[in-house]
Amino acid sequence: MSNTFDEHIDRRGTSSIKWDITAQDELPMFIADMDFVSAPAVKKRIADRLEHPVFGYTKAPQQLVDSFINWFREEYDYDLKREWVVPITGIVPALSVVSNIGGGSSITVTPNYHMLLDAPGKAGNQMIRVPLHNENEYYTFDFEALKNALLPDTKLIYLCNPQNPVGRIYSLSELKQFEQFARENNLTVISDEIHCELLYDSKHIPFLTVEDYSLENSISFYAPGKTYNIPGVSMAFAVIPDEDLRNEFNRLSYAMGHPGLFNIEAGIAAYSESASWRGDLIEYLRGNRDYLESELGKRFKDARFTHTEATYLQWVNFGEGIDAGFIRKNAKVVLTDGKDFGAEGYVRINFGCPRDYITEALDRIEKAIANK
Repeated sequence: MSNTFDEHIDRRGTSSIKWDITAQDELPMFIADMDFVSAPAVKKRIADRLEHPVFGYTKAPQQLVDSFINWFREEYDYDLKREWVVPITGIVPALSVVSNIGGGSSITVTPNYHMLLDAPGKAGNQMIRVPLHNENEYYTFDFEALKNALLPDTKLIYLCNPQNPVGRIYSLSELKQFEQFARENNLTVISDEIHCELLYDSKHIPFLTVEDYSLENSISFYAPGKTYNIPGVSMAFAVIPDEDLRNEFNRLSYAMGHPGLFNIEAGIAAYSESASWRGDLIEYLRGNRDYLESELGKRFKDARFTHTEATYLQWVNFGEGIDAGFIRKNAKVVLTDGKDFGAEGYVRINFGCPRDYITEALDRIEKAIANK
């Protein structure tokens, strides 16, 4: 494995959200982008395209969709039909667009990715939030609570798998139960699977492959932004097997636009030229995950935290009064506040960074708590 993941890269002054909205003495470990060099094949492919002097309107080429379909086949031994795959600018705007399908309310679980939670509301629709069942920081679906929370007009249920922020990879058994719940209640499933390549303990199962109902009544989103560290070169795919559902999505998303020229090149390079780099990344992140969980257990007697099965995000409750505000003020470490995900008292730590950043952050937090 290359040692480039230990390299410190100065990102200040690059219009980085992560670094340029934080103070010079603060260590940012909040927003979900990594402090590593992006996948080298992406940089090369964009550089090669720069050799052509015209950057005009660009239609997504066959190669872009083919690279995604080939990647999907290699990962999941499943053949997507080309017409199912819709290139889009990004998942976040699409989460809002799809909330208008069916003309009713949506439902999901918490804690959950804040953009997913907020998307229907931003589009003028209702999102019903139901807590996951939490047993010793292991989070599972509570289908009885979901059933009780449904409204007569609920048409959509949002799934985040792998789950952000709790780091779960849902099992086949869980996904079959989720599919059955959706089928019994005539719900269309919106499945955000952006973290599906960042796995440590088991394999990801695409929701559309679970059962016939999940194939015919779902919209699944995939994107290279998290895995290949290119969130600033946004592009994604909506996979929609049902023709009527796909036509409705295309109608509603007309104004969302299509991936830009360089975004297309980034997507092709990510899915067809970066497998080896991704393997090295996963090895390094697994080491970060293991180190962080070990240190949390050693240093913080009151801390409760998940075992992260996927993502580069750690979900932690440091104890009463030790929230993101306290940590930022007293430790100068910037974390995401759990209340953004629907769970007060927790923080989310981004460990997609050189390992010594994690040590520095824990040293600061430990000192701040000791002086509380």
